[in-house]
Amino acid sequence: MAFSSIAKNLNRYSIIQSINDFDIYTKQDISRNTKLSFPTTSKIVDELVAENVIHTLSGKRNDTGGRKAYEYQLDKEYAHSLCMIIEPNRIKAIITNMALEKKDAAEKVVDGDVTIQTILSFAQEHYVRNPKIRSFAVGVPGAVHKGKIFLIDGFKKLQNCELQNIIRQTFHIPAVVLNNMNALISGFGKKSFDNSVRENIACIHIGENGPGCSCLVNGAPVSGFCGFQGEIGFNLFDSTRTFREIALNDYQNVNMQDYIGRLAVQIITMINPHQIMIYLTRNMPETDIKEYCMQYLPREVIPQFAYLHTYEADYTAGLMAAGVELIFSTIYQIHDI
Repeated sequence: MAFSSIAKNLNRYSIIQSINDFDIYTKQDISRNTKLSFPTTSKIVDELVAENVIHTLSGKRNDTGGRKAYEYQLDKEYAHSLCMIIEPNRIKAIITNMALEKKDAAEKVVDGDVTIQTILSFAQEHYVRNPKIRSFAVGVPGAVHKGKIFLIDGFKKLQNCELQNIIRQTFHIPAVVLNNMNALISGFGKKSFDNSVRENIACIHIGENGPGCSCLVNGAPVSGFCGFQGEIGFNLFDSTRTFREIALNDYQNVNMQDYIGRLAVQIITMINPHQIMIYLTRNMPETDIKEYCMQYLPREVIPQFAYLHTYEADYTAGLMAAGVELIFSTIYQIHDI
C-alpha cells in the first residue's frame, strides 16, 4: 500500500511537472510527454480536475464530426502565495498566483519595532480577504536556520524568533522564512542567462545595517549548513573594525571604493566567481571596483563587475518563487477528494 502511494505521488509529480508552463495539453499529450500509460494519465488528470488543480478547456466536436479530445490546463489561480518583506519600520506584502503573476500588493508602516504580532496581524488581514492563499514566504534581513531568525540587526523583537513555525501553527498552511540575500540570489538566478553554464556568481548588497552576500556556485545557490553563508559583515575591514560595525556607524569616514573593494577581494579569493553583482540601496557612488581589485589580485582572476538597481525586484522574485514552490509541493501529494 505504501509503495502504491509513493508510485502514485511520483506519477502525479510527473504529470504536474509536464504541464507547469500553464500551456494547453490533451491527455494524449501528457501521456506522451511523461511516458506514463494512457489509463494512468487519464485517471490522475481526472483526479486533478476534481481537485480543481487542472481545469478542462474543451470537448466539442470538430469540423469532421468527430469529438475533439478534451484539453487541459494547470489552473494558475488554483492557489496564491502571500510573500512578505520585513524591513525597518515597514512590512511589504505581495500576493502571487502559481504563474508568478502579482495579484495584489500592500505596505504597512510600523511605528516602533517590528514584532511577531505585527507580522501575524498583517498576514491575517490578507489571509482573511483572500481564501486562495495557500502558502507564506517571508524575507528578513538576518541569518535564518530552519525558519529560526538567529541573528538580525535592528529587529530586537525578532531575535531568536521561530517565525516559520509560528506562521505554520497560526495559519495551518506551509510557510518558509528566508534570509533576504538567499531569496535574492534565487530571484537573480531566474533571470535570462545561459543556464547550461554552471557559473559561479556573487551578489553583494550594501544595506543600512551592513553588507550581505549570496552566491551561485556551479549554478546552484549556497546557504551553508545553518544559513550563515553570506554574512560578510563579520569579516574584518581593518585591524580594529568589521564591515558590519562600519555600517552600523552609518559608513562614516569610509571610502566606499575601499569598503566594497575589500569585500570583493575576499569573495574572489573564496569562490573565484565569473561575475560580482553589486546592489546599492543607499545614495552611494558607483566606484570602479575592478580597478581596486587589480591592485591586489592577478588580472586573470578578476571577474566581471556590474552595479544593479533591481534589489527589490530580484528579492521579491525569489520570495514569490519560494512561496509558489511550497504550493506545488502540496499538490504533488495524493489528496482525498
